[in-house]
Amino acid sequence: MQNITVPHDVYAIQELETLAEKAAKTFKPFLEANGFDLGQYKQFLNIMYHYTARSGEMISHAGNIAHDGYLKDYFKHMFKEEKAHYILAREDLRELGGDVSEDIPQSVKNFHANWLSLGDSIYPYLGAVYVFENIAKYLQVEGKLFYERLDLSKKQRRWVDIHMEADLVHGQEIIEVCSRYFDDDPLACIEGARMMCDSWIGVFTDVNSH
Repeated sequence: MQNITVPHDVYAIQELETLAEKAAKTFKPFLEANGFDLGQYKQFLNIMYHYTARSGEMISHAGNIAHDGYLKDYFKHMFKEEKAHYILAREDLRELGGDVSEDIPQSVKNFHANWLSLGDSIYPYLGAVYVFENIAKYLQVEGKLFYERLDLSKKQRRWVDIHMEADLVHGQEIIEVCSRYFDDDPLACIEGARMMCDSWIGVFTDVNSH
């Protein structure tokens, strides 16, 4: 999957795209004028640290289920892209005078448990990846305004920055993958996407419960 190029005729699978957009719409209010304050942003970074600390393990789990070389290569590529992102969340938080918690937030535990419960077929995982890699494209304007509102320096927003940018590419990559495999088991793809949409909404909204 190195230097992957996405053909112009790749299509978004509408059922999966709708769920990605739903997750993004849930997050938008937190980025707008009456959204996260600085304290809540710190909580968000802490949650993102714990969420992404197990990304390598989660991706490897799916890669081990993949049933052909193309999919195995995709998950190897994804592993390389995602495995160290948790460090950025921790460093951003430290730049803001905070640090990560020892306790793992319940929404993160739920997210990981849901991922590991998707079963031994690769199709739910493809739907799940589709959702969380296609959220950022709906938040580009709000993300930039959020930086300005909280006056965040580049060293205080690296985790968000890298996902706002890299996920534009990653989103197109999983669209390509799903365009190849969705019709093999559409119901399983959609079920995985639904579960991850709900899990992401839980992660977002968990910030306001602290």
